[in-house]
Amino acid sequence: MVSEISAACREQDIGAAQINQAIQQLDKVTQQNAGASEEMSATSEELAAQAEELQASIAFFRVDNAVAGAKTAQRKAPARPAAKPAPSQAAGRHPQPPVKKANGSATPQRQTVKAQQEAVRGFALDLDMGGPDDDDADFRESA
Repeated sequence: MVSEISAACREQDIGAAQINQAIQQLDKVTQQNAGASEEMSATSEELAAQAEELQASIAFFRVDNAVAGAKTAQRKAPARPAAKPAPSQAAGRHPQPPVKKANGSATPQRQTVKAQQEAVRGFALDLDMGGPDDDDADFRESA
């Protein structure tokens, strides 16, 4: 009878050791999953920040369709060769129309906040139409 009790105790001890090992493995897997979850969360936040930066970069090249259509019409049928913009004008900004004062002199009009925000949005670039044109020489790579 003592030998049977001793054998039963050994079986319980072996069973408890197996349960302990299973719990340790489960704990290890849970910790790995938590670490992977935190890493994915950090990666997600980083990708979201990069997406915002990319959206801001892309927004520089967008304008509304009315402005883009007007520029396309000007390029298709110019009345005279287009003059190059003055170096002081930044790319993507709309020139300010002169305003006549009472004495007859013309001064540039200050842009409104809305006009400045539209200028920051940029313009939409359609690469599907046309071929080479007169402006291509300005964008060639030089050695």
